[in-house]
Amino acid sequence: MPQFPQILHAVTLFKDLEDDALAALARLMSAKKLKAGNVIFHELDESDALYVIETGSVVVSKHVRDDVDIVLTRFQMGDFFGEMGLFDAAPRSATAHAEVDSVIWRLDRNVFHETIAQHPDIASKICYRLVTVFIERLRVTNEQAREAVRWGLEVTGYSPVGGGIPFGRKST
Repeated sequence: MPQFPQILHAVTLFKDLEDDALAALARLMSAKKLKAGNVIFHELDESDALYVIETGSVVVSKHVRDDVDIVLTRFQMGDFFGEMGLFDAAPRSATAHAEVDSVIWRLDRNVFHETIAQHPDIASKICYRLVTVFIERLRVTNEQAREAVRWGLEVTGYSPVGGGIPFGRKST
């Protein structure tokens, strides 16, 4: 099993940090061992932390209706999730649970904000990586939304009438 400070090197979010900064950050985080199926947070729970996976895997799902949930993504060793919790207290947008026995590390929002205030050089490197990940994840979400709309249109048999502009989209 990898030691946590070494696993930090594999986390995209922290790849620009030097060893001393990684060690300092590791001291501010807390570890938790999870059994398969343990819930890390539920959709609509308070959002207040980011998580890093040391071992195992985590499934993130969204409730659709009644007893139907859809898996949005899976995260593996070295991945992080829950990053929106570092910036606002809006409720969680999805549920996360351990897919298999896992070890995760938690970085609380208040600790992150203290790090930003006390170590702006570390904070700027982390924030830069966060922005790049936000962009990447937003692109994936946009593609998923496009596919869902396309599928819905196909299922309902929608077809633009009279060769007009499909879906109200105009190019300028």
